[in-house]
Amino acid sequence: MYIKKNNGKKVLVRNIYCVGRNYSKHAKELGNTKPTEPFFFQKSLPSLNTSSQIVLPSNRKIDYEIEIVLLICRDGKSENQKDAKSFIGGYSLGIDLTDRKYQNKLKDLKLPWLLSKSFAGAAVVLPFSDKPIEEDFWLSVNNEKKQTGNHNQMIFSFAQLIHFLSNKVPLMKGDLVFTGTPHGVGSLGVGDEIVIGVGNTTLNKFVVSSEE
Repeated sequence: MYIKKNNGKKVLVRNIYCVGRNYSKHAKELGNTKPTEPFFFQKSLPSLNTSSQIVLPSNRKIDYEIEIVLLICRDGKSENQKDAKSFIGGYSLGIDLTDRKYQNKLKDLKLPWLLSKSFAGAAVVLPFSDKPIEEDFWLSVNNEKKQTGNHNQMIFSFAQLIHFLSNKVPLMKGDLVFTGTPHGVGSLGVGDEIVIGVGNTTLNKFVVSSEE
């Protein structure tokens, strides 16, 4: 599966990694403690969604989580945090769609979250830009702003995340890294209109539908 860059180039996606609890207020709103080191989970490649459609699986409560997503541009592992920055080949916004009820069940059983994070279309990603996302990013539902965040609020920086992850799992060109969501997550319903953007700029709109 491929993602696009703003220059029109396509990049083959290899893996989708996501960091959990990287904003203190989000960790608190879900009743979790602040982590002392990054922890990661994965989404399956078939969950990648580069369209403007969000289709909810039937009979499941799905939450939205907006995040900055990094595109990895080289293979291997970083030697230090300064070197880690050279692994970033693009920046984008994404939505980590989550089956919250099932995730909570998996958490209670101390099992991986993969099955609650990998339904079709669960990894929404916009085209990537070479320009870092410095302004606040946000998500609104039905004209009401629900989430606002900034990378400066993250517990672990981009460089810290990449250095830590790449020294546990060798990274590959084309990997995606979801860097965590700010507080304000909530559930979606059929017919909801989702808008995401940066600063005063709207980047994309989605209308939520459901499987037949």
